[in-house]
Amino acid sequence: MDAMHARPPLIVGRYEIITPIASGGMATVYRGWDHFIGRYVAIKALRPPENPTADPHGIERFRREAQAAAKIAHPNVVIVYDFLDDGDEQFLIMEFIDGINLKRLITQRGPLPIARTLHIAEQMCAALAAAHARGLIHRDIKPQNILLTSDGRARLTDFGIVRMLDGDALTRSGIVLGTADYLSPEQARGDRLGAQSDLYSLGVVIFEMLTGTPPFAGEKPVDIAMRHATEAIPLITTRNPHLPRDLEALVRRAVEHDPKKRYRSAVIMGRAISAYRQKLLHPAAFIPAALPSESLGIARPVTPRTRRKRGGLWGWLTRASGVTSWRE
Repeated sequence: MDAMHARPPLIVGRYEIITPIASGGMATVYRGWDHFIGRYVAIKALRPPENPTADPHGIERFRREAQAAAKIAHPNVVIVYDFLDDGDEQFLIMEFIDGINLKRLITQRGPLPIARTLHIAEQMCAALAAAHARGLIHRDIKPQNILLTSDGRARLTDFGIVRMLDGDALTRSGIVLGTADYLSPEQARGDRLGAQSDLYSLGVVIFEMLTGTPPFAGEKPVDIAMRHATEAIPLITTRNPHLPRDLEALVRRAVEHDPKKRYRSAVIMGRAISAYRQKLLHPAAFIPAALPSESLGIARPVTPRTRRKRGGLWGWLTRASGVTSWRE
């Protein structure tokens, strides 16, 4: 076999990179093959920064993604098998999902049917409930991080900027903050974050599934982030007048500007979505199930108070490179 057609060297003598799947600001994901087990895997390779001093915690943040995802054993969360660091390169070895990401599906088909939207959203609530129960806030809920399989299952991935209960030193640097289209107002302002930040981002994803586009547009990602911080999300019925009015209330609760006015937890949001979906599937037999009284109570963050980031929104705007493009 000549050099041109030689098989690329295996990672730690085991994993073979086959073809790229996706690329983001920090890493490239490849389809790979595990020669030891005999199965396809997804290999996420950390991209060396152009300026190594710009993000001194990049490798540790990458390692923490593996640790965070490994804490969650849930059918709606992509499994991380291993973290590899050979000194020069770092890799996450993950479960390979043979499917499409939600962003690509929306781009190809436009607005999704209500029932399918709610089915995906309900599964994401279950994934977030599992993460929140372990003290993890995802902080980058977006359609690109939701993978869809042919059997209808939705899988949440990319815990790269997860916030953990045991400290936030690695994510206070302003380098990695999330994706502008889906930032919660408090995330854009640099306020403390609780579970409700993820619920807002999921609400924005639901908005996009139902209307075909994110709620806000702007010339730059920071313009969009500014709008999330200062403006209310438009009504879904203004973008898609064919949607029922009672669906509006379901979405509005998730995207309230005040975190205390949102669903109290991912569990409660999932129950509300499930009840509405059941009404769609079985309208004649539908009897509204009484939600726990706490669903009308005040939401409380699941994490302790953290210090406000210096400079608030305007300080954040000066670190514009930390907001990833909505086109990723």
